[in-house]
Amino acid sequence: MPITIAPPTTDIEVISQACSLCGKTSFNTIDGGGVFARDAANFYGTLVSAELGSNRWRFALDFQDMSILTTLTPSFEGWQYYWEMPADLLMFLRVDPIGHEWTVFGRRVLTRSNQSMKAIYTKNVPVSYWPPAFSLYIVYALADMLAVSITNSDRMIARIREGLTGWESRALFADGQNSPSRSMRSRPWIQVRSAFYGGRGGNNSGAS
Repeated sequence: MPITIAPPTTDIEVISQACSLCGKTSFNTIDGGGVFARDAANFYGTLVSAELGSNRWRFALDFQDMSILTTLTPSFEGWQYYWEMPADLLMFLRVDPIGHEWTVFGRRVLTRSNQSMKAIYTKNVPVSYWPPAFSLYIVYALADMLAVSITNSDRMIARIREGLTGWESRALFADGQNSPSRSMRSRPWIQVRSAFYGGRGGNNSGAS
């Protein structure tokens, strides 16, 4: 009978697997894992938020209408309006449609226009939304943080870090496949070159 293999779907499962890599027994509750599990849980939330907020992981992307734009008083450097970032936002990426001017200022996004716009950003998502490769990457990342505190074995630490590097690469590769390749919309260097040579008699080959 085939073995049913399922990736972790809860925070506790991820923490338990990380502790297992460090030589501890697995557990179903944080209290059941003892002091080490509680220490792991303290690091875990910060680790996940830091990772999802420092890379453009596609499974953690979201968007929201910037429907409430408040007049910036007083305005400065030409910025007229601002949008308050939502509480679940980890990293602001851009404004849609492309072409609007904006800048991140603290927990606000400043704009020069109050036209309809959308904010694209990353946020915390449940473990059940994580791809399997990313789940294992976080398992190894947490184990790497914890291993130094419980072992003097360089071999164990090196093995965990090797797994960390490998699963990070796999997670990044898998995440990069989630969007089709698109041709460049703007080619300013080619356009400038064509305009320059076109102004010299239309000879785009560069020959005079």
